[in-house]
Amino acid sequence: MTSPCLTQNSFDLRPRGRLRLCVHQEQQLLAERRVRNIVLRQGALVIANLFAARDGAAGIQKIQIGFGREGATAETTSLVPPDDATIAATALVSDVAPGDFKVVSDKADMVTVLVSTVFRPSVELVDVTEAGLLAGDKLYNQVVFEPVTLRPGQDVTFFWEIDFPFGH
Repeated sequence: MTSPCLTQNSFDLRPRGRLRLCVHQEQQLLAERRVRNIVLRQGALVIANLFAARDGAAGIQKIQIGFGREGATAETTSLVPPDDATIAATALVSDVAPGDFKVVSDKADMVTVLVSTVFRPSVELVDVTEAGLLAGDKLYNQVVFEPVTLRPGQDVTFFWEIDFPFGH
């Protein structure tokens, strides 16, 4: 039950995220994208299970790319695979190391998690348009951006800023 003192417009306590994607080859910037993301129902469950210290609860461990052109709904559970069925699912996923995270807790009304991780394509991936963070096999979020082609030899850096507001 919502308090009558709080309206939907009073403040928004939903986690919010922004992504900056940079494609480099031989230290030259080839492409850049900046977009906002949606946190999915599965993502909220990831946070809730960590909060409750549930057995098997996992934090963010991987990044995945996809080919969807539409923003997700809260019920989305996976990214769109490539049309080319010969591309292995493992070519679309990269580990996120514990050192790729930084937590900023000195802001007045939010805690921000910064994620900076590099994806190195092992095959050519034409018209990549989406990405998301994964906790185990659970998709936490989704972003959609203008198409970009990723090739072996490139470094694709994903810079995520995820805000967790508090107070009012």
